[in-house]
Amino acid sequence: MSKDISVAIDVGGTFTDVFGHTSNGEMALLKVPTTPDDPSQGVTEGLAKLLAGVELPAKSVNRFIHGTTTATNAVIEQKGAVTGLLTTQGFEDVLVIGRQKRSELYNLFIDAETPGFLVPRRRRLGIPERVIADGSVLLALDEDAVRAAAQLLCESHRVEAISICYLFSFLDPSHERRSRDIIKQIYPDVEISLSSEIDPTFREYERTLVTTFDAYLRPKVSRYIAALARELKDAGVPAELEIMQSRGGIATALTSVERPVSLLRSGPAAGVIAAELIGEICGEPNLISNDIGGTTADIGVIADGKALTSTEGKVLKYPIRIPMIDVSSIGAGGGSIAWLDDAGSLHVGPQSAGAVPGPVCYGLGGSDPTVTDASVVLGYLNPDAIAGGNVNLDADAARAALDEMGVKLDMSRVEVAAGIHTILNNRMADEIRFLSVTRGYDIRDFSLVVLGGAGPVHGGPLARALGIKRVIVPFAPGILSAFGLLVADIEHDNACSFRHQVNQIPIATLVEAFDGLDRLGNADMERDGVAARRVEMRRYADMRYVGQSYELEVEIRDELSAGSLTRLVEQFHQVHERVYRQRNDGAEVEFINLRTVHIAAVPSIRPRPRMPGPSWQAAQSASRSVYFSETGTYVEVPIFQRDRLPFGEERAGPFIVEQVDSTTIVFPGEVARVEPHGNLILEMPENG
Repeated sequence: MSKDISVAIDVGGTFTDVFGHTSNGEMALLKVPTTPDDPSQGVTEGLAKLLAGVELPAKSVNRFIHGTTTATNAVIEQKGAVTGLLTTQGFEDVLVIGRQKRSELYNLFIDAETPGFLVPRRRRLGIPERVIADGSVLLALDEDAVRAAAQLLCESHRVEAISICYLFSFLDPSHERRSRDIIKQIYPDVEISLSSEIDPTFREYERTLVTTFDAYLRPKVSRYIAALARELKDAGVPAELEIMQSRGGIATALTSVERPVSLLRSGPAAGVIAAELIGEICGEPNLISNDIGGTTADIGVIADGKALTSTEGKVLKYPIRIPMIDVSSIGAGGGSIAWLDDAGSLHVGPQSAGAVPGPVCYGLGGSDPTVTDASVVLGYLNPDAIAGGNVNLDADAARAALDEMGVKLDMSRVEVAAGIHTILNNRMADEIRFLSVTRGYDIRDFSLVVLGGAGPVHGGPLARALGIKRVIVPFAPGILSAFGLLVADIEHDNACSFRHQVNQIPIATLVEAFDGLDRLGNADMERDGVAARRVEMRRYADMRYVGQSYELEVEIRDELSAGSLTRLVEQFHQVHERVYRQRNDGAEVEFINLRTVHIAAVPSIRPRPRMPGPSWQAAQSASRSVYFSETGTYVEVPIFQRDRLPFGEERAGPFIVEQVDSTTIVFPGEVARVEPHGNLILEMPENG
């Protein structure tokens, strides 16, 4: 019987992670440097190396799942398409007016927090038409105005994409659809995004923003996915390309290009999905996942065994209203640059050296010291064992860079290196506290899962700073995001506006609305080739007290009936109390939006436990001089190989565990053991 392999490849800012799982349960993993100018080059290189390592041909690939940063990078670098915007006449400036909310309310000199770069004023055009708040048409669409606007945008401004966002189109989308038809008749190659399809819910600014981002991303994402699919086909891979969505589900490439804005959190979502599975394996339902790569630290919350999701998140400072895994990303990675402000104070990030030129120790032209350089100086990293030997580190160059910064700070190189780590750890701790507290959780009830190439280096100090007692280092922390791609289910979400008080809505009206969403979800699954018998539907409602400005998502678990609505209101009260620490049982509750998620589970994949080593002594490969702030000096510590560690036997730190994709630092006072599935558990000292 021939052997097949499922392949998952996740592109990060510094490394591209590759994970393979064969039909007989074997796992293969590797890291290759990311190729920023053409990420697909790193993808195909990683695939070729993986297949060569397992001695399988390309035709044996039965699944190929990809996590991509193409959409995110286009926003960060402002390198999306030349985009135009059609709005209801009189609403041309919604995109730059935004909302009253500001991140710094009393800063008189704050930079604009609306994305004016998306569509400058000359490319925002008003169209005479009007649908009013009850969904009826007050003013018919001026089709000649649409034609004239399309001609101006396409011929004078050379736009590649057009966003169409008319007022109340989520109640009646006919004007938007007709406008698209008119434009496509004249300019068939221009990409068009409709707000009634991308985000058919109320709040004009958020709806305009997410739809315009979708248009801005559409040409670049479409070209990238089409090129990658073509390269895979040319390489002989028969599997259809699948893409991770922001909500943590998988969709085919064909479906993904229809809504490219849904890829904005593609990479970070995979890590949280993988951490969720690790928690299930280890019997830990409440987890904080911290995925530290080369550029960012991506932080997620898993409560009661489920990753938290949100209907709105931020990319940079912009509120993007798409369903997504609730991940907070900060500029705190191995490549984060250490720098001094005008007052001579030390800072770390958010700027990153990325893959090119990378940290100073990479020897690729980087001159600014980074967190990775600090780790080398502290003795945490083996210069000959990074990324499975794919990257050689120049320790002398790292020392020289920190010496230079030390002169400016009147500090030794090791003091500077320890300071860089302390600053980074404190930044991550602050973000984790904020993320957990604002969602109503006590961080002390959680364990910490560390992943990414740099995650296990920082796990212990971070946990102690937060009062967390247990750290889980997964079996392959540096590749875990790629593993998350393989275990994620196929998912499609759909939503509609539905503003009704709960105690006044007929059940039949609610059922009819959900039936419409169900049809949309089933059509999405059919387009992805998923059999109807595999599909499960979950229903959600965005709810709030009448008079509130913002809503909370509540899952509808029961069959719809008068009794289930009563229970649903009680669920809302409970969620409101958890998030805001108060509830108002006497207040009226209303629906705002309805949402369905259609899910098709993928074949279950679990990491196969390796054979345990005989003892810690047998796992030791070397020793190294390592600096610990706890001791204030360098200490000679043993180096252990991860794949030789015994199961169940405890060992107190300090020591280091090395493996092909990451390095784990076990600090003084911490106690480590390997649980039966191969995950490394670190218990923090009682005194923190």
